[in-house]
Parts: sequence; structure tokens; C-alpha cells
Amino acid sequence: MEFTLLNKMARLKSMFFIAILLLSFQSCKKSDSDSVSGELTTVKVKLSVGSPEEERIAYGSNKSTTKVKESNVQLSNVQISDNMSMEVMVIRDVEPSAIRGTSGSNNAAKAATQTVTNTLTPGVKYRIMVYDNGGAHKGNYDYIYGSEPTTGGIQLNAGETYTFVVYSVNSTSDLPDASNQGSLSTASLSNISSDLMFFKKTLTLNHGDNNLNAILVHKFSQITTTIEMDDSMTGSIEAISNTRFSPTKASGSLKFSDESLSFPNANGQTNVTFPAITPGLRTITSNPTFLISKSVTDAIFTFGSITLDSETKTGIEVKNVKITPGHKYSLVLRFRACTQNVTSDALNWRYAEATWKTWDFWNGWTTHIGIIKDNERIKNNEIITNSFSAPQANYGFQFDITELDNALNMRVNNQYIFGTSFSDQIQFQTNTKLGTQRNIVFEDGTEYATNGINEVFHLKGTLEKPLIRIMISRTGEVTMLGSKTNEGPLVPLRLKGGKQFNKVNWSATGPNTVVVSQKVDGRTIVIGKGYGRKRINCPN
Repeated sequence: MEFTLLNKMARLKSMFFIAILLLSFQSCKKSDSDSVSGELTTVKVKLSVGSPEEERIAYGSNKSTTKVKESNVQLSNVQISDNMSMEVMVIRDVEPSAIRGTSGSNNAAKAATQTVTNTLTPGVKYRIMVYDNGGAHKGNYDYIYGSEPTTGGIQLNAGETYTFVVYSVNSTSDLPDASNQGSLSTASLSNISSDLMFFKKTLTLNHGDNNLNAILVHKFSQITTTIEMDDSMTGSIEAISNTRFSPTKASGSLKFSDESLSFPNANGQTNVTFPAITPGLRTITSNPTFLISKSVTDAIFTFGSITLDSETKTGIEVKNVKITPGHKYSLVLRFRACTQNVTSDALNWRYAEATWKTWDFWNGWTTHIGIIKDNERIKNNEIITNSFSAPQANYGFQFDITELDNALNMRVNNQYIFGTSFSDQIQFQTNTKLGTQRNIVFEDGTEYATNGINEVFHLKGTLEKPLIRIMISRTGEVTMLGSKTNEGPLVPLRLKGGKQFNKVNWSATGPNTVVVSQKVDGRTIVIGKGYGRKRINCPN
């Protein structure tokens, strides 16, 4: 009996002890849970810049959200005069360098599909504004792009929901304050006249670190304008003045709640600035132009005046340009002259290197290197020539070369386009044995046989896509274009050392004589065709 009672007491003590442990454990769990609900977590920001895949922009009091797919390429033509036209390409979200050197709308459309990755410039300021789930403002956090590690993340409560607003005006010095920032429903950025970029996202924070992947989107537009002369057009760009876009606004405002944009009623215009024009320039790209405007389909680009190939045109308008806020555009204007060939003569020099020996009493046998042309032996460094006639060619002369090895000169109406004699050659190759030195380069400074470009004699073109094109304008200006690849696009060539081609006399109504010359240097090749050209009315 006593043993049983002792056993019962022992069991009761054990049960009481277990109950105390369970109560203590539950108390500890509750205490732990209470501490977690107030735990702070860190929000780290990863920032980039992008363009919207589709438009989600509201204007004024219109609270609806639009989702409109937009074509990346707008194409049109403007008739400048009876014998001059301008091809217009407006290409969205493509850097100018991606389309430079393209020829025609198909290549431009391909360029428009290329992805452009953007980042902020180091040193640009941006701000993160935090609102709680009820829309109350919880704080501002300013950052400098590239220096985020020194600033640190944002400390907020884990398990709670916040709305993050990120904005910048793409400046290293300016960061405007928001108006009425106390509530998400009233906060806005007002009267912004610079490159506004914006991002907003609602996020429930987890325990531990949280990443905010913020993609800043431009709220206004940027457009870069490129003026090009078509490969068949003679001369160069000589002057541009008073170029502008209209209509535009002086500023814009953005509401945080629905990201709607509003603008002042008054319309204005934005000037487009170009770099200084240098002699012989055939392509020029403006400085990026910042446009503040709602989405429009009727923007206008206007030339006050432009002088091409000594011909000035005024008041040219490019109408119905479609501009949507948030995008970067490239406006490409390619001028074309409408012409017709009045003469057409082929040149077909293809002479293999030959060696022969001569004997005289004093020197004995001498070995010579050169070519044999029409059964005549012509030594290295001697000159061969061919003549073209171009009467009544009021738009000058064009010589398209499909193969070249490896130098030439031209004399137009007894005036040399380079130097003062046929012995002065435009050299495409350096040959130390003959003492010749390449004296022509591409406009960007690259050369044949360097920079991954083949020697000129290893490249070929066609009459539709020539290797070299030499043009004499109606005013006697000389232009030379070349391709870096087989049947590639033509780009301007220039003489080394700051030298210029000579200006020659050209008769629009009388006879003209063009003589092509080449100094023999082993294998000697010039294959091509010369054309006298006149202006005609452009087809409708």
C-alpha cells in the first residue's frame, strides 16, 4: 500500500514537472513570435533604365490605362523639289550607331529590333520614397548611382507591405522634391523640365534581405536626328540652320498614385543642335534632343534651311512624326537626287604581273617587272590611262569601281582631282619596295589592310554595290566613298594628313573629258564603269 502511494506521488510529481516545462515552452514561443512581428529587414535596390514594352500612360484627368503596341519604324518620303526627295525613318529605341551606315528601310527595320541595354551614368542622383500599406509617407532615401554600397539599404518592418517610388532627372546635381509627399494619393512631381525617370512597385517584405529590382522608365522622350546624303548624291553637307521640333511643352507633371502625366496648355518648340560642319561631310548627327510632350502623331521637324551640294533649301517640314513619352527615337533623313545617266563607259584593266629581260652593251641583261598592256611592256611606276567623255551632264560624273589593285588618279577637263600630275596617285596600299605609302583612309580613321579590313585588292564589289565610288559634282567637288567588305555599304573616304581633293571645272552644258590613270605596281587592276549624269524629275 505504501509502495503504491509512493508510486502515485512520484507520477504526480513527474506530470507536474512536464506541465511546467510545456507552459514554459509555450511562453517562450509566444515571446519569440512577438519579437518577430517587429523585426527589421533590409531592402536593397538594383537599378537599371529601360523603355516600356507597351504604353501604360494616362493624361490629365483620364484615369484609364492604355495598352497600345507601337511599331518600331515609321517610314515616309518628302518631295523637296522636282528632282530631290528625302527618305524619312523614325526608329524607336535604337541607338544612332546601330543604324549608321544602313541603306534603305529594310536594314533600318532590322536595326530597330536590336536590344539596347541602358544604365545610369555613375554619379547620377536618384531618390527612393517609401509609403506604407495605407499610403502614408514613411521616408525618403537619396542615392548616388554607383555609390550604393556606401549608403546602405533601407530598414523596414518585415511582413509589412510598402509601396516604393524611385525617380531621377538623370542629373549629378539636381534632384527635385515631390509636392504633397505626405500621402501616396496626393504626391506628385510638378513642373519638371528635365529628363524625368520613374518607377513604382508595391512589395510585401520577407524576413531577411529583400531586393527591389527597379527599372527606371523615361517619362518624356529623346530624339536624335541624323542627316545623310544618299550614295548617289554628289557634294557634301555645307550648312544647317534653325532646325526644330514642334509642338512641345516647357514642362510636365507626374502623379504618384496613377502615374498620369499632365502638361501646360501652351505649345512651344524645341531647337535641334548639330555639331560644327567640316568640309566634305556627308552624314551628320545632332546632339540628343529632349522633348517634353504628350503622346502625339503629328509632331513636325522643320529645317530653317539646309545647303547640300551648293544647293540651299528652306522651310522643309517632316510632318506626322509619332512621338510617345518614355521612348528614345532616331530620326534619319536621307536626301536623294533624282538623276539619269547620259553616258556609260566601262573600264576593264586586268593585267597580271609580268617579268622580262633586256640587254644592252654596257649593263648586260636587266630584269624588269611590270605588266603587258595591248602587247606593250609597261614597267612598274609607269602610268597607264583611259578616257571617258561626258557631254551635257548637268549633275556631274560618277565612277564606280568593282575591283582595284591598288592606286589611281583622275584628270577632269585637264585638272587633277589629286596632286598635280598623273604620278601623284591616290594610294590604297603601302609598298615599301616601290616606296609607295597609303594616303587615304575611311572617315572614321580606319584603313584598308588594318583594323580587321582586308587589303583593297582582296575585296570585290558589283556595279550595284561598288567597292569604290568617285563622284564629281556639277560644281566640281570631288567625293570618294569606299566599302570595308565585299559588296558592303559605302562610307566616306578622306585623304590623310588633312589634305583635300582638288576642285575641278565641270560643264553642265558642254563637253567634259575624264581621264583615269594608274601607276603600275605589279599586278594592275581597275574594273568599273563611268557615268555622266543629269538631273530629272523624281517619279511620283
